[in-house]
Amino acid sequence: MGIEVSNEPLSSPWSTNYYRRFGPDYPPEGSGPLTRQVVRSAFELPFPASVPAGPQVLTGRSWSGGGRIRHVEVSTDGASWRRAIPHGPSARDGWSRWSIPWRPSAGSYEVRARAVDEHGNTQPEVAEFNSFGYLFDAVVKHPVTVV
Repeated sequence: MGIEVSNEPLSSPWSTNYYRRFGPDYPPEGSGPLTRQVVRSAFELPFPASVPAGPQVLTGRSWSGGGRIRHVEVSTDGASWRRAIPHGPSARDGWSRWSIPWRPSAGSYEVRARAVDEHGNTQPEVAEFNSFGYLFDAVVKHPVTVV
């Protein structure tokens, strides 16, 4: 097993024919080959999560195939957004770690995170539909029960 370096792009059925978006908004042969990841965010929590009431620090990671993460916003109430605190510099084509303090009371919540990269690419509320769900980039409602 090893790594082979080539001056030519890899041509395989998976990278050239199959890894495309298919569905009602695309031509029958699908979109062009998918070559770059979209902006995404994820909490570092089980899904669903359970945490004790009182002071918490929510942590997560965001990334983009289009550039460095400029900032991340978190919603804990379903209505307002607050800027997360970045942890270290944002790496090109890498994960950006972040956190945000939270003081929840007992109850059920759906926390959400959304990121914006250096070129203004932002996570949408709803992902663009395609039959295989490729490049899902929507803001995810992460269920959290506070006990």
